[in-house]
Amino acid sequence: MKTNTIYTIDALKGLKKLEDKSIDIAFIDPPYNVNKKYGEGVDDNLPPEVFEQLMKDIISEFRRVTKRGFAFYLDWKQYQKFWNWIPDAEPIIIFKRSSGVVYSPLKIVQHHHVILTTAPAIKKQCKSLWDDIRVMGEGYFFREEKFDHPAQTSLKATRRYIEYFTEEGETVLDCFMGVGTTATAAKLEDRNYIGFELNQEFIDRANARVKNASKQLELKINND
Repeated sequence: MKTNTIYTIDALKGLKKLEDKSIDIAFIDPPYNVNKKYGEGVDDNLPPEVFEQLMKDIISEFRRVTKRGFAFYLDWKQYQKFWNWIPDAEPIIIFKRSSGVVYSPLKIVQHHHVILTTAPAIKKQCKSLWDDIRVMGEGYFFREEKFDHPAQTSLKATRRYIEYFTEEGETVLDCFMGVGTTATAAKLEDRNYIGFELNQEFIDRANARVKNASKQLELKINND
């Protein structure tokens, strides 16, 4: 598959088309099977056992196609389940300044997201707590541009992961590309990307974001 392209294809079908060890790392913010509306043809309300098998199949494919590993960006409700499926992963905690109060079943106010990574950091001194990242759902605190997606990932968090865990010119895979946060982050960090996404409207928004990021880089180079 060509790099710097978002393909209109199902995540698992796309992964099966990739050759062994053909991708440097994968980074995804997966669906949680909580009935979010991702567009026609996307079912986010699968039977639990079907969803679990889908995620396990994707994890298995990541182990096959990536050279150094992969990462899942998750909220606090999901990471324990995914960690059971990826026991060799290590967590990066993203502190969340919530505009509301969200209690866990044990009545603990939860203020974090988690990146579970099996890939080793390349950049030295990658800390396990990122307390300067703002995410969707934080109301006033989240200042990134929104692109009409039900679960938009933080661009700043994605850029930092790519910066710390890849080298310039390497390729990052996102099989749930959505509106292109991973592709945009890769472009801004001088990496390549491959994406899979079924919703054509999301792909169009993603391609527009990447094009805009390219213009930003050109302006920066011309001004340096």
